[in-house]
Order: sequence, then C-alpha cells, then structure tokens
Amino acid sequence: MGGKKIGNEELRKDLTKKAQTVFDNNTFQGFSKWKNAEYSFIAPSDREYIYQFLWDTGFHAIVLSHFDIPKAKEEIRTFLLGQWNDGFLPHVIFWGEKKVLPHWAYIESKPSVRPHTTAISQPPVLALAIESIYKKSKDKKFLEETLPKIANHHRWLLANRDEDGDKLISIISPNESGMDELPVFQYVTGFLGEDVVRLHWTYRKTDLRNYYHNYDNKTILEKDYFNVEELLFNCVFAEASRSLSRLFSEIGNKEESSYFKMVSDKTEEAIIKKCWHKEDEIFYSLFTHEEKFARVKTVASLIPLFLENLKGEKLEKLINKHLLNKSEFWTRYPVPTVARSEPYYNPADTPIHKVKLLWRGPTWIATNWFVVKGLQKHGYHDIAEKIIITMNEMITQHGFREYYNPETGEGYRRVNFGWSTLLLDLL
Repeated sequence: MGGKKIGNEELRKDLTKKAQTVFDNNTFQGFSKWKNAEYSFIAPSDREYIYQFLWDTGFHAIVLSHFDIPKAKEEIRTFLLGQWNDGFLPHVIFWGEKKVLPHWAYIESKPSVRPHTTAISQPPVLALAIESIYKKSKDKKFLEETLPKIANHHRWLLANRDEDGDKLISIISPNESGMDELPVFQYVTGFLGEDVVRLHWTYRKTDLRNYYHNYDNKTILEKDYFNVEELLFNCVFAEASRSLSRLFSEIGNKEESSYFKMVSDKTEEAIIKKCWHKEDEIFYSLFTHEEKFARVKTVASLIPLFLENLKGEKLEKLINKHLLNKSEFWTRYPVPTVARSEPYYNPADTPIHKVKLLWRGPTWIATNWFVVKGLQKHGYHDIAEKIIITMNEMITQHGFREYYNPETGEGYRRVNFGWSTLLLDLL
C-alpha cells in the first residue's frame, strides 16, 4: 500500500474546487411556509437524497469550514430551524412543500398527511462541526446562537434514550445509526439468515412498530424490541459532548462546560468498560435491557479510536489485531464497513437475490473520517496517512461516490456525494 505523502497545496486547492462544485450542485433553496423562513442547504446528492440529513449537514459544514465559513454557518442554522420544541433534532428535514415524499418519510415520522421531519435522529455530529467552524472563525456570537440548541438536543437524548443512567444512548431504529443495513442489526432483530427480502422486512418492521407506538420513546424502550446502545452513535455523542464542553468554556459558561465534560467522560467510560468484548478483544454494540453483545465485526467496532481517552492495551489491540489485520479490515482500500472474516462481507455493489443492501462491506468516506481522526488523535500518523492515500486514489479515479469497493477502489451508486468531500478535512 504505497504512494507518496498527501498534503501538498496543489491537491488541497484541487479538492477545494471540486468540493465547491459538488456543494453548489447539491444546494437546495426556497421559502418554507412551515417555518416562515428562507432555507438553504446542501443535500447528500442531487438525486434521491434531496432532503437535509443531520450528520450529512455536519460533515458538509466541516468541509465548508475550510473555504466558506458563511456557508458552513448557514448549513447549521438551516438545520436548527427544524429542531423540535423539546430540543429533539430529527435525522431528516423535508424542506419544500411541493416535493413528493418517499414512502419511508411517512414510516419514519409521526402520523401526518405531510411530515416536515422524521421522528428519529442520527449521530449528533453538529457540535463537532460547530467546533470546526469556530477554530477558523473565532466567532463567539455564533457559539452563543447555536450551543444552547445543540445542548438541548444532547439533554433530550439523555432524558429520553438513557434508561439506566449509564450515559449510553439507545437508538430505536437502524436508521438512527446512519448505517441502516449494517449486519449488527441482524443480531438485534434475531434474524441471522441470508434471505435479503426477509431481512429488509425485518428492519422495516421496527420502524412500523415505532410508528404504531407514535414514536413514544418510553414505550418503545420498555417493549425492548429494538433497543441498541450503538457504538458509532455513542462515540460521536461522547466526543460531541466534549466539543460542547470546550466551546461553552470559550464563551465563559463554566457550568455548561463542566456538565458536558462530565457527560463526555461518563459516556466514554461506559463505552470502554461495557462494550469491550474480552474474548474477541474488540468493541461491539449492546442491545436489549440485558446489554447483550451484537457480536459481528464492523467498522463501528473501530470507531472507539475516535474517543479522547482510549489508551493502552485496548487501543493497541484495536489497531494491530483488527484494523491492520488483512483477514479483517486491512483491505487494499480500507476501511470496509464489514470485516472480511464475517459471512456478511460483500465488497461489491452487487444485489443479492435481486435486492441491494448498503453497509455490507464497501468503504465509506464518512466512517473512514472517524477512523483516521482517531488514529491522528492517538499519534498513529503513518497508518492514518496510508488510509488517506488510498482515499485520495479512490476519489481521483472514481470521483466523490457514495461508497467504494474496498478491494478494487471502484466507486458505486450516487455521484458527487457530499460527505465524500471529507477527504479535504483530513489533509
């Protein structure tokens, strides 16, 4: 896995220009009667994913912070317009009253003739994006405007999704992980077979049950049919809370800064202690009230690298036994979303039984971003650099695609996919 070091100014300029083109192409603007306000946001793509998604918004803002601070702020402000009165931030906002919504918009929302948002969330990356913007702008007024809203969402998660008070947040739908068809959720539903049509139904049944319960979080978690303390979501929650702590300190709010440091420390401590599987020496998501291990190796198992205080043997095992293991995650173009050793590993974009599943093996730039950031955070710069080189190769050869083949680097599905511009942030 060779290649010259990445980071020259010419490459940065080229990526910036290409990212700007992608964002311009995927920008949707208009006036919302629902909010009585103008909106402007960058969709993941200009086809199918033409709505505003929570973690895509955060990723887009992070990239924009390198070359267009006003637009980065606009991304955050537009999304926060869709915040619920109780502080909840949905995973999708459906701007534009004339758009015909897909069927899943109704299933993932509370009963409505025309829902404006879904009733589920996504990994809470917005605090990370705001910190990225602040590092470059030093705009404390922007912090004063946005931080209380983000803090309200974190408090909502703790109040509504942390039944046992351990500061681990439960998700109630595969879609809340951002990685909806990851095989982790087969363990949660109890269906470990390979009938893809049945698998689709198994996942969708969870959303239908949530819809039936009117997305009442207390009822859903009590019934325990989909109650997952998912790794990526919680690692993001921990580090986003740490960002909140640092940012509240910047504006002199010591009380909030102290509170969110406590939240971050407790969540991180719970992940490192509870989610580590001693026999397999890797992290797994937990499910049900009994906190069972969802014992399948996926990229989520590596996301604890992103945590501030992962140290010692667990850090070393995660990198040397798993990430760098050619039988698991060290492919030609890492990091695959499912380990090579798993029966679910499917590196190509080929349908199974004429049905296509996502998150079953291909490499995604967004999950790579967390892994690389974690490696850089803990001083593993050479390994991070190797992954960045392969990411650049994939994008140079195939453009900003939705995901890539971890064996060949071939790009798949949507072109000009917004969050694949995250490479710019890693240089």
